[in-house]
Amino acid sequence: MVMAEAYDLMVIGAGPGGYTAAILAARKGLKVGIAEDSRFGGTCTNTGCIPTKTYIESAALLARIREAEKFGIRVEKPTVDFARMKARKDRVVARLSKGVEYLLKQNRVDVFRCAADIAGPGLVTAGDMRLKAGHTIIATGSNPRRPRLFAERGIWTSDEVFEVTELPESLAIIGAGVIGMEMAHLFSTLGVEVTLIEALDRVLPLEEEHISSYMTKLMRRIRVHTSACVTHIEGSGPYSLSLDTPEGGKTVDVHKVFLCIGRQPRIPAGCMEAGVALNDSGGIAVDGHLETSAPGVYAIGDVTGEHMYAYVASREAAVAVDHITGSGTGMSYRNIPSAIFTRPEVASVGSTPSAEESANERTGTFPLSALGRARTMEANDGYARITTSPEGVIKRVSIVGPHATDLISTAALAVDQGLTAEQFLASYFPHPTLAEILKEAAEDLLGTNVHQP
Repeated sequence: MVMAEAYDLMVIGAGPGGYTAAILAARKGLKVGIAEDSRFGGTCTNTGCIPTKTYIESAALLARIREAEKFGIRVEKPTVDFARMKARKDRVVARLSKGVEYLLKQNRVDVFRCAADIAGPGLVTAGDMRLKAGHTIIATGSNPRRPRLFAERGIWTSDEVFEVTELPESLAIIGAGVIGMEMAHLFSTLGVEVTLIEALDRVLPLEEEHISSYMTKLMRRIRVHTSACVTHIEGSGPYSLSLDTPEGGKTVDVHKVFLCIGRQPRIPAGCMEAGVALNDSGGIAVDGHLETSAPGVYAIGDVTGEHMYAYVASREAAVAVDHITGSGTGMSYRNIPSAIFTRPEVASVGSTPSAEESANERTGTFPLSALGRARTMEANDGYARITTSPEGVIKRVSIVGPHATDLISTAALAVDQGLTAEQFLASYFPHPTLAEILKEAAEDLLGTNVHQP
């Protein structure tokens, strides 16, 4: 083991949290090193957000082409060249991954292309080197959950699905959360026969029930089994899945199976010995500044087992670096927006009211089909819903429709700042735009909407 030079900060993992922390710390004058044994950018860039959305953009264009005649444009029936779609995805991912590495080098962060572990207080091992670290940030991310029932057999997770070069004839997706729903939308649009299996009683179980019900009605080309558990699997492609459902046993026969039942933290070696405690989620426990139970050691992103979003990891990185450098405030997890890239898109922000609160809340809704801009787009499916406290303060906003994932940022600001519906409406909403759906929903809540019967 070679003892190398000391660092003010060593970061383990170069995903959205890790590389953000390294760059911010370097810009504050710290001597920073970062270790990464895989591709730069982490799960989000390589096997998550970016490849998914790259494919979804292709699927969205395909859907638009299929609808071209509605716009007075006649085209031949489009065909899918999945190998070229994958090649495009690979180019997008590679460019972004290399961009992360470039930013690190431009900010004079020393890069170690190897795995790293905690070796003890103030010590990190990176390959065959032992590094002194005044502070350490663990940003090692997470892995897809794969219960023993789904081990081997060639069953896909997000680690494998983005390397596939041919579309299967049929696909069972296990898990109807965000990833499962996005992938069901993607593969069904590309012509794959999709069966969606969810153990809970509705799809998108972390969203409000009105969204789950609405999206279920729109999934006309997808077979959906809720309250269904896979009890047995036969074959290694094609597969026969035995399901336990409220109606009794069922069998689903498919060519491929894609597992989307969440992720588990990737804990580096040496954490327990260094006094780094875990939380109830199986991730690393942290305080309000992201510091672990081991002084000087911080953890951010998926490795904490909580709030597994790239944009949360980036915020945690900033909070941790501020604390290391003696400034800043604690981390807030208030009003984290969710963004789901189905068709139509789904986005929401704010707290879900309790049963008692629901009895006194006020709501306003507006259908997408009544919006002028949506009519020009031939977009009919979707709506916005705004919920306020009895006093009129906006508590939650849900949007289903085109570009909902972009529109939710405006709503997030309103919720976070505690605006009333009247204050939210004080600014202008240009016409005709999709953003007007928020205005219309707020006016419906106040009883001032002129576009509702």
